Amino acid sequence: MDKRSSFIFGQLFAGGILFLGLMIDRLHHYIRELRIRRKGMEAVKKQTRGSEDGKFTFSEEMKSVEEERTRLRAELRRLESELQSKTKDADVAEANVSALRKQSEGFLLEYDRLLEENQNLRNKLQSLDRKLSHSGSKKNI
Repeated sequence: MDKRSSFIFGQLFAGGILFLGLMIDRLHHYIRELRIRRKGMEAVKKQTRGSEDGKFTFSEEMKSVEEERTRLRAELRRLESELQSKTKDADVAEANVSALRKQSEGFLLEYDRLLEENQNLRNKLQSLDRKLSHSGSKKNI
């Protein structure tokens, strides 16, 4: 064999090896995918068998879910009623606070008026005391 034919033969050999490597890789990929699908099919078969055997379990689960739903609805009604009650209590308390503020303002105005009246009476009393003490001191002279 001459150099040229050995080169071509080498090229063909390398190409054949690459082709076989690619084929092995693809086969490996398909075998892996086939295993995954088989496992999936087995799981579906088991689930189907389980659901056939567990029809009663499904109805029991439905009954349980329905009971839970009923309980939650009752709880919701109770909480809504409690909310309305608390809202009414808060409204009453707010009205009481408003009334107490108005009453407090009235008391404050009355207190200010009485304080001023007290001061006026004290001033008059001091004025009378001065007059009396002044007239008493004139009599002593």
